[in-house]
Amino acid sequence: MAVLILGPAQNSFAQEDFEDLRILYMDGDYEKLIKKAERYAEKEDTRKSADPYLYLSKAYYEISKLEEFNEDFPPDKAFRDALKWAKKYRRKDAEGALFAENDLYFRELKESALREAAGQMAEEKYSRARRYYDAISDFDPEDPGAWLMLAYCQMKERNVRESEMSFSQAGTVLHSVDVSKLNSVERRLLLEGVLNYSDYLVKEGKRDSARATLNLAAPALEGDKEFDTALREVN
Repeated sequence: MAVLILGPAQNSFAQEDFEDLRILYMDGDYEKLIKKAERYAEKEDTRKSADPYLYLSKAYYEISKLEEFNEDFPPDKAFRDALKWAKKYRRKDAEGALFAENDLYFRELKESALREAAGQMAEEKYSRARRYYDAISDFDPEDPGAWLMLAYCQMKERNVRESEMSFSQAGTVLHSVDVSKLNSVERRLLLEGVLNYSDYLVKEGKRDSARATLNLAAPALEGDKEFDTALREVN
């Protein structure tokens, strides 16, 4: 995979403050990068900047893919750390300035998380799958499919109140974002979320709620064969 270059930081700290992190990342010196980025994340004058947290996420993600690090950094743990730091990064970049500049990285991180979640879903391990959807909704709170899949997993766990809150947030996102600009990963996740959640509602005898769920996502998914079939079945 090609290494992605971080764009200029949109925060109170000059980009040159983190030039050492950028160089370490470009050089593939991930262990040293982690140590330096952690120091930035702990220092009073830089801990509010989003950059160190993002570099930590990217370093752990690269490590999770490289066999040479397996002994010291078990891949599953390294990947979970990549998600953990991505969540912490977004709390420092609420407006998503660095997120937009690193779209390709976050898309790849999201795809990897979805592969992990799919394995857990196939085994009906909803609490484990939920952690991945929860992570996605944390580092990309404008992904409606992540909120829907989070709501679905919570419902399968019988966490009704939390599920309702996540579903409500999915609706808020769908009404606030331009769904025509969803990328292929986000669109696929939205389809998965809306189909799973509406199917669950139908089985629970809540056909009206299932119809409302599908109608909510219609502006983004109309024309998709699976979606159109599901919508016809509840009307």
